[in-house]
Amino acid sequence: MKRFREFIFNEDGSAVVEFVTLALPLFIPLFIYLNQYAYSSDHESSLRTLSREMARAFVTSENDRIAENVTYEVFVKGANILGYGKEISEGNLKYQFECKNQPCISPDNEIRILLLDRKTGKSIAAVEYVSPWA
Repeated sequence: MKRFREFIFNEDGSAVVEFVTLALPLFIPLFIYLNQYAYSSDHESSLRTLSREMARAFVTSENDRIAENVTYEVFVKGANILGYGKEISEGNLKYQFECKNQPCISPDNEIRILLLDRKTGKSIAAVEYVSPWA
């Protein structure tokens, strides 16, 4: 009985228990926040890569019609590779392009590709220039 009483009233390790009970509730929200931040950062980086590839495909095309078709193909295939195929089919991920001058494929023209993510409400743009010798 004496050993049981000593075991119950022994304070060895009590600091560890107090630390865990106080600090753990503070660390859980921090881990959740860091996880969400990492996901958001990765998502934005992937969409930025996709928009740049679309802009490159656009400016290296022969004419406007081909440029639009190639850009759409890069959008669909690139999004599927990056894991955004479902977002496209649901209409949550869309794109648009803007040309400073018409026709779009003309020397020194500026092309801007804008990806719109309706799920997060973010938009990501990439700008490329058509070669001066186009």
